[in-house]
Amino acid sequence: MSNRKRKGSNANRIFQERWTCDYFFVDVDNKPICLICNQPVSECKEYNIKRHYVSKHSSTYDKYQNEFRKDKVKELTKVLRGQQMFFSKVSLQQESVVKASYLVAEIIAKKSKSFADGEFVKECIVRVADVICPEKKETFAKISLSRQTITRRVEELGNSIEETLIAKAQKMSSYSLALDESTDVKSTAQLAIFVRGVDDDFEITEELAAIVPMKGTTRGIDLLEAVMTTIKRLGLSLSKLSGITTDGAPAMVGRQQGLANLLKLEASKVGNDTVMQFHCIIHQENLCAKSLKMQNVMSVVTKTVNFIHSKDLRHREFQELLHSMDADFDDIPYYTEVRWLSRGKMLKRVFELKDAIQSFMESKGNSVEEFMNEQWIEDFAFLVDITTHLNELNSRLQRRGQLIHSMFDHVNAFAVKLTLWEAQINNKNFVHFPTLQSLQVQNSQKYAKLITELRKDFDHRFADFKKSAMHFNVFSCPFSVKIEDVPENLQMESIDLHCSSDLREKFKDFPLLEFYIKFVSKEKYQKIHKLAVFVTSFFGSTYLCEQVFSRMNHVKSPVRSLISDSHMENSLRIATSSISPNIAKLVREKQCQTSH
Repeated sequence: MSNRKRKGSNANRIFQERWTCDYFFVDVDNKPICLICNQPVSECKEYNIKRHYVSKHSSTYDKYQNEFRKDKVKELTKVLRGQQMFFSKVSLQQESVVKASYLVAEIIAKKSKSFADGEFVKECIVRVADVICPEKKETFAKISLSRQTITRRVEELGNSIEETLIAKAQKMSSYSLALDESTDVKSTAQLAIFVRGVDDDFEITEELAAIVPMKGTTRGIDLLEAVMTTIKRLGLSLSKLSGITTDGAPAMVGRQQGLANLLKLEASKVGNDTVMQFHCIIHQENLCAKSLKMQNVMSVVTKTVNFIHSKDLRHREFQELLHSMDADFDDIPYYTEVRWLSRGKMLKRVFELKDAIQSFMESKGNSVEEFMNEQWIEDFAFLVDITTHLNELNSRLQRRGQLIHSMFDHVNAFAVKLTLWEAQINNKNFVHFPTLQSLQVQNSQKYAKLITELRKDFDHRFADFKKSAMHFNVFSCPFSVKIEDVPENLQMESIDLHCSSDLREKFKDFPLLEFYIKFVSKEKYQKIHKLAVFVTSFFGSTYLCEQVFSRMNHVKSPVRSLISDSHMENSLRIATSSISPNIAKLVREKQCQTSH
């Protein structure tokens, strides 16, 4: 034991054995405190302590001697500790009240509710407390949940998440951006910017970087300014930018003045010429689906559905008819272009209810003649089946956090399926088209041709992903690619990797990213490791942008159209982020206040 520790121990022993009983003093946070009047002395010296006791308390407490004196010390010590616990409890209670207001504000933001709902929540809490724990009602009533308080809390929570994101951004070895633009309820163009970054340990950060209101024009140069401001705000470097994924709009992908091209030019100024550009894989799949152009079916079905929904009374009568017929469904959905899956759902529902719909339309004097046409019904059945397959592909692409090579694998698999279906339908085999199979199809050749056109459209539209296919394969299938097909700068390391029997076995037993994290040495396989980080950072789609725009319509709705841009951004950041705000830190920094 060091001399310093022995001295500290001796000082504590002096208090316990001498000064406590002799002069009614105890050591609290290295300060001598009088047990009688709770006053501290300026210096921890026996002279000061003795003088305080003699001048103020000796006449009253000298009468206590021996065991009586010890009992009195215990009594006074208990009183002092009780007072300390009381103030500590009050402080802890105040911190809990402030923490509760942050937690409620976080829930309100996550659920896209109005900031004024905090007052409603508080009223509910107080009423419940009055019934369940009346002794705690006063504590619950102190929670600050006014509109102004919730507004401040949402700002602070959003800023806390952004601080964490900025800290993570400093560690990113590679990052990409997903960019999309939409118009809010006030006709203001909003640019959504998401960042997906990966560090050397393959920790993926996928977060909303900013929602930027475009007050004026939305040219490529205007979008570039917004993106560059956001990049600087997060402390990111263009030298680490790996990819740009957009919705394919002209302002985004124009050859000369498109945002993607301008951003790549800015990156090239700092020596980064490897920025990849992708058109959202889900958008492209949706465009391929539209290429079928079976307007003879779509126009009739859409017109029929719109007729049923056009008047409330007519719609209710149709629902009542379905109920009286014990139909499997009680309604038919609308088709909306911006909702990727709605067309397939509508077509399938109308086909299954076509008899009921025909009966209803006849009762309204508006019979659908096409429903009686066998050739048209065959076209309808084919469209139902092919859109069902397309919807399945779309659903697989919509999952959050997918690696880009996995998304491209889904597209490649669908292209192979199209080739198979083309051959089968040419031979009148409709095993994968159950709706069409239920009919006596005479002319199958035209459906095979439609699938051929769809397959060609898939081959054409995903050219940007095919350019990066070899990089995807080296990353996802390092032991299957042919060395001669591997980019020359990676061939030597790929050979070493191929010839490692240990790594080959590990690759079979572990998930892809875990394999790279645990077993691929970034010192030995430096270039392959860098490629893996590079590919992992890519966005395959702008799905997250579409999600945030859907939520934006709730946050900035017609009844909340005056919400400020910063408050909307913070609300959306809290609602979409996987990063938890540091509420404990916010509470420590916040001056505790009671409700107002």
